[in-house]
Amino acid sequence: MLQQIVSNFNNISILVIGDVILDRYYYGVNIGNSSESPTPIIKINNIQEKPGGAANVAINISNLKGNVNIVSLSGYDYATKYIRNKLISNNIKCDLIKTKNYNTTIKSRIISDNSQIIRLDIENKNNYFRSPTIIKKIRSILPSVNMLVLSDYNKGTLSSSVQEIIKLARSLNIPIIVDPKGNNYDKYKGANILTPNIYEFQKAVGNTCYSNDDIVFYGLNVVRKYNLSALLITRDKHGVSLIQPNDDPLHIPATQNKSIHNVVGAGDVIISVLALLLSSDVNIKDSCILSNKAAGLLVSKNNYFNIELEDFISLI
Repeated sequence: MLQQIVSNFNNISILVIGDVILDRYYYGVNIGNSSESPTPIIKINNIQEKPGGAANVAINISNLKGNVNIVSLSGYDYATKYIRNKLISNNIKCDLIKTKNYNTTIKSRIISDNSQIIRLDIENKNNYFRSPTIIKKIRSILPSVNMLVLSDYNKGTLSSSVQEIIKLARSLNIPIIVDPKGNNYDKYKGANILTPNIYEFQKAVGNTCYSNDDIVFYGLNVVRKYNLSALLITRDKHGVSLIQPNDDPLHIPATQNKSIHNVVGAGDVIISVLALLLSSDVNIKDSCILSNKAAGLLVSKNNYFNIELEDFISLI
């Protein structure tokens, strides 16, 4: 039955709204320490670029044959041009709203011996932008989609209009899944599902939440306070925890049986798969289990950033 559902993904349409990012990877080897300071010297032998942030979510959905539109602020810069070209080549309808005094964020990671040494971010200091064009685009696209995904990386796209977007989607009975950022969840009130990672969740509730009991206690508080249908917390090597207001919590262990090579993009895979499955009327527990499996596959592979249809089918 699930294989039949997956084969129907091409009938699902999802709108992704959020911050597109250019992810840049510098791969090299450690050739010793610098004479200038007590830091290693990494000789770079390979450089890769890929769309990140909300763009990565959109690509995952497209890889699984879902139809996807993406709306994001962007700059008049190389990063925007690169991301736009990659999205178009992946059959994604993109509205990257070029904005004055806005630069598309670039995250550069230096990697040696399969370990990330440092990450360098180039972004705007002031990321509070309001673009009437974004709301206009969203109003025109929303009536034709099955699901709305908000991919918030706190880079400006969702800084001032989240509640307006959520209320608009709810008026059209369109479910809303949010990958939140920061410790102010007030702006996400009224969404159906939030999918924070454990570190974001801890900051939001002001507690370290080491135990399952802590996660359930604080998770239920978040669900009730912000009128959510569910909260899915991603917990790295501990898997994910699903908290619902009127059901027992579900703690799903991590599935990868190999070394963790790369955690970048795991949350993007989870929200992408979750959106497609829920849009296909798969129940939330089974959707979370399969999304967790997909993320486990991603982190177990080296230089693997997106889920592919063939790999996802192998998990069913």
